[in-house]
Amino acid sequence: MPKPSAEPTHPVPEAAAVPVPRKRAARAVTIDDLDERIIAALREDGRISNRDLARNLNVNEATIRSRIRRLEESKTMRLVAMVDLSVAGYDFISAVGVQVRGRAAADVARDIAQIPDVLTVIVAIGTQDIEIQVAARNLDALSDTLTNVVANVRGVARLTPGLAMRILKYDSQWVPFS
Repeated sequence: MPKPSAEPTHPVPEAAAVPVPRKRAARAVTIDDLDERIIAALREDGRISNRDLARNLNVNEATIRSRIRRLEESKTMRLVAMVDLSVAGYDFISAVGVQVRGRAAADVARDIAQIPDVLTVIVAIGTQDIEIQVAARNLDALSDTLTNVVANVRGVARLTPGLAMRILKYDSQWVPFS
């Protein structure tokens, strides 16, 4: 069974507008109806030109340019590329609880975060020390990633995987906390 490569195998995705959760230190920005419509339009087509966006929203192109600049500079919004996992061939997603022993959970989490097919890594409080999501093209690849890669990270004591049978909501319009 092949080991996951160090290089991501994901295709180059389309761009999309994603609101960024603001940290307390960020400058507070009021988002009005036009800002919301700009963000919504960019979510639909992150590559739309300012001219087309202005025409669609019935405002001046300079207004669009200044609004986007303000939203980006305040870190309220940023344009990012996103992968559609199913189109990229990732048909399996597993939520996995990770229990840690003999090492700080944050250190183990940093190591797990380097694994290409691991989508999210969260240091948690509760039954699990870390919660991760893993994407895989098939069950063999998922099994390999969990048993031969994640389980072999120093400090991982136990994995408790769950396989997503049907995803009813996957809200990817928010940028993860940085």
